[in-house]
Amino acid sequence: MTNKSKILIVDDDADTVELLTKRLRAEGYYTSEAYDGEQALRQVGEYQPDLIILDIKMPKIDGYEVCRRLKGSEDTKLIPIIMLTVKRKIPDKVKGLDVGADDYMPKPFDHRELSHRVRYWTAVKMEVEERVREIKRLEQELIKSERLAAIGQTVASLAHYIKNILFGLKGGVYLVNVASKENETDSLKTGREMIERNIGRISDLVLDLLEYSRERELEYENCFPNEIADEVCGLMEARAKEYGVEIIKDFDPSMREVLLDPRGIHRCLLNLVSNAIDACLFDSNKEKKWVVQVRTILQNDGTVRFEVSDNGCGMDEEVKKKLFTNFFSTKEGRGTGLGLLITQKVVQEHGGTITVDSQPGKGSTFTIRLPCTDVSTPGAMAKESHES
Repeated sequence: MTNKSKILIVDDDADTVELLTKRLRAEGYYTSEAYDGEQALRQVGEYQPDLIILDIKMPKIDGYEVCRRLKGSEDTKLIPIIMLTVKRKIPDKVKGLDVGADDYMPKPFDHRELSHRVRYWTAVKMEVEERVREIKRLEQELIKSERLAAIGQTVASLAHYIKNILFGLKGGVYLVNVASKENETDSLKTGREMIERNIGRISDLVLDLLEYSRERELEYENCFPNEIADEVCGLMEARAKEYGVEIIKDFDPSMREVLLDPRGIHRCLLNLVSNAIDACLFDSNKEKKWVVQVRTILQNDGTVRFEVSDNGCGMDEEVKKKLFTNFFSTKEGRGTGLGLLITQKVVQEHGGTITVDSQPGKGSTFTIRLPCTDVSTPGAMAKESHES
């Protein structure tokens, strides 16, 4: 096994290189040669040796620096390096070991001793590589098991949610059937509303699953963040009033036209405002005047910030940690748990962040920060087009 190893010999002395080459090849090793530090660094990438015999004193780049660079790279740090030098002082040896050399031999060296060390270090290299392969294999198995566990959890969550929908549908169908036989108009209406409501929940679930699972390229356009936020508030206004929730708009007048995916951000804000209204409905303090505030802020560094705040039920630390996990919902079976996952996905695709600050009984604030290009900046469109 050892005799199949590749050895790179690096020395500016041609006689030393020739001697080592002949002897190592005679022992069955493959060899390659380099005569200065720069050539050695190039050769390592091309030849991919199993061991390097490296002289310290060389032109252009000395052996210490070559060793330091090789041991500092993820691609080459596992290659054993035996340093050769005429220097015999302890500080010189320590310096070689400090920069990462695995072994150290003074010149002139005994070939039998060098041969022994070459065999040892090539065997070590093979053993290390085998262990690294085993670690990677175990990592892949762990990743696979974690994925299977996540799939199992996802399926269980989906099954639970779909079961609730089915019970709702069955209940509605039962009411419709009974009401039809007995000609009870009120029960018929209630049953029909139950069916329609649960069909809507199925529709929302399917749309959320499709939105979350599909790969979608962002569609950047010139747009005004204030207009996106205003449209979302308009869409949610009727629902908010129905439940006695006031929507307050606080839009930054200095906000400029920027490049964003307006449909994606619209979906994000719609999810957050809808959740904020629900948080008010779940609040145990029924005497409170519920408010949802939607803010836009243009920061000094050009970052666009959206904030959606409510003074509803709020969340504790345990709930906050679960917010962006698969199918977690605080809506007691009435939510798919995908809304915030989709929101996070869109925000991250923009290169942005989403954070939450919340206290039980006091409410929550979700903050989206998006790095944006001001379309008034010369070359902005060309830059964005190139990056896309």
